Amino acid sequence: MACGVHRGVATAMMGLLCRVILAQATLAPMTEEDVLRRAREANAKLPQASLEIQAADEKVRESRADRWMKVAIEGSFLYAPPGGYDPVVTNAGEARLQAVARQPLLDGGAHRAAIDRAMADREAAAARFRVAQKDLDVEIRSRLAELAAASAEISVRRAGIDRLSRYRTTLRSRKASGQGVAADLLKTDVRLASDEADAIEAESRAAEARAELNVLMARPPGEPLEISGGISSSPGSVAPGDSSLPEVAEAEALARGADADLQTARAERRLHLSASADAGWWGADTTRWGIDRWRKDAGFSFGLQVSLLLFDFGATDARIARAKLDGRRARLEIAARRREAELARAKAAATAGALRREIEVLSRAEPSARDSYLEAESRYRGGAAPALEVIDAYAAAVDASVKLAQARSRLRIAEALEERWGAP
Repeated sequence: MACGVHRGVATAMMGLLCRVILAQATLAPMTEEDVLRRAREANAKLPQASLEIQAADEKVRESRADRWMKVAIEGSFLYAPPGGYDPVVTNAGEARLQAVARQPLLDGGAHRAAIDRAMADREAAAARFRVAQKDLDVEIRSRLAELAAASAEISVRRAGIDRLSRYRTTLRSRKASGQGVAADLLKTDVRLASDEADAIEAESRAAEARAELNVLMARPPGEPLEISGGISSSPGSVAPGDSSLPEVAEAEALARGADADLQTARAERRLHLSASADAGWWGADTTRWGIDRWRKDAGFSFGLQVSLLLFDFGATDARIARAKLDGRRARLEIAARRREAELARAKAAATAGALRREIEVLSRAEPSARDSYLEAESRYRGGAAPALEVIDAYAAAVDASVKLAQARSRLRIAEALEERWGAP
């Protein structure tokens, strides 16, 4: 019995240790790359796009296999008893069991076009996978930037509230000593309440960004999340117009597919030639059976099949015309997507450039605004400045810090969009 108790205690301790280790792993800070990796592994759209690529690979394999010989076992059985149909028509029944091989020799380029179409579809599927991956990366980096901005704003506002609370304590002391600072105290209380509300709003934005990141990583929305190592603020160097623009790559693949469809339609007008061979048993009159029939009905044969279209009331012409129109539309789509990508890249670059200048200005203004507040508070204590000037200086200092954090967040998002659309 004592052994059982010891085993139970050991099991409980091991369970507790595992939960502690799991909790520590959950609370461990994550880097931006950790978040991106886990989100890619957990995202629901990426596996769907990956399966589309695998299906396209199988279609390519199928199209290539269609060019070669097919071998099959074929058979049929027909029983027509006497007194029924005309035996000349039915052969009094028929029985067939053969191994049949068929090999296309000439097809006007239809099989080659089918392979080209399958490969184009595969490239389009790969481009759509890259689109989903790039959009996920932008979403992750945007949420990380929003979380960083909200966290910075919370820190700024809480620090400002602490400073203004100490200033309010001074005002209360002066009021208690009989000085006429009641109006100044009211203004300070109003500003503190406003800043407290702003801090709560920033905490709400941080919680929303944290929940969205957790969901993207397939974690519970309310699970704690801490980001370490900062957030990257410089996009990778990608040449415009290259394969890094998956929308353009998809449109180009669809254009190649339209060209393949045109070749398939044109192949219908060309000479088609195929060969076949069979070996097995094929005989008539299933109403009578004998051992010697197996020898008599056994055999083999070879054949050639030729087909050349002469007239089909314009059906082939219509398919060729439609394929040409699809090709023109696909090429127009390439141009449209390139222009859209260039516009998105130019807008992101312009936004990033403006935000860099804004950050440069705010980086100079932030310490000046903080010093202005300290100087105004010092002069107020000495009786050389009104309380309204202190409140205004405090508001300017807090707003400068908050604007700087928000500008940095927007810059990270703009740079992520630059990278998304192929930064030059």
